[in-house]
Amino acid sequence: MKQFKNLIFDIGEVLIHLDFPHTIAEFQKLAVVDFAEIISYSREHKVFDRFETGHLTAQQFRNELKAFFKPNVTDDEINTAWNSVFSAYPEKKFDLLKDLKLRYRTFALSNTNEIHVAAFNREVETKFGVKNFETFFHHAYYSNEMGFRKPEQEIYELVLNKENLIPSETFFVDDLAENVESAKELGIQAYQLTDRNKLHDLLADLKII
Repeated sequence: MKQFKNLIFDIGEVLIHLDFPHTIAEFQKLAVVDFAEIISYSREHKVFDRFETGHLTAQQFRNELKAFFKPNVTDDEINTAWNSVFSAYPEKKFDLLKDLKLRYRTFALSNTNEIHVAAFNREVETKFGVKNFETFFHHAYYSNEMGFRKPEQEIYELVLNKENLIPSETFFVDDLAENVESAKELGIQAYQLTDRNKLHDLLADLKII
């Protein structure tokens, strides 16, 4: 069995549960077109990618989306719809993170943005009484602060180099196959979590817990 010294966790669908249909429905309430058109526009113009790599501010992101919304939709309404994707913060997982931090070097690595980071920082402070989400790790790496997003290999290389991590000693878990495969190409011991309720099982199978 591999001996891991470092653990890197994706956030969405690994630690925090997401509900994409709900947030799409919430955005649809604000829209004057089918929200699928907004998604299509966003893919073409890479609005979400640009936001998640820090090339758009939160205000610029909201302003771009407002082209598809009803008149007088507020920034707060957009933030609320955008953050409605977060459906659960399972206490068992956050208790696990606190324990793992005592025994390993632990990190978060997420494709995210400043609106979402602020949201889950507030939520863990309310739910768990901690300063922010990063409290559960030695460091949290967010794509909007790094200028790259998974599966771009630069984002993994930045973490490895900054923390002086040996890839073969580093466990990484993500819910998306393309992110896992990209990490594996760098020698990271990467695993796909296909069932968000099976994180403990995966860690137990690998003798991490």
